[in-house]
Amino acid sequence: MAAKRPFDILSSNIGQVVTVRLKGSKDFRGKFLGYDPHWNITLEEAEELNGEDVFARLGTIILRGNNVLYVCGVNSK
Repeated sequence: MAAKRPFDILSSNIGQVVTVRLKGSKDFRGKFLGYDPHWNITLEEAEELNGEDVFARLGTIILRGNNVLYVCGVNSK
């Protein structure tokens, strides 16, 4: 079985709901629209989370790649 590259894994989640953890322990959840080589990530229908609860509904946002710690598919838990 061949190892998957990080960008292949990201690409397979486009259109899916993901959770993104940023430095400072901030979590965002939304529909993953895309990314660039710098890991800048675009989410649609984004929500800022406080634990499992929704802290704020944000709409479409771009998260700066150098702050991203990880991206997790919501169904991956």
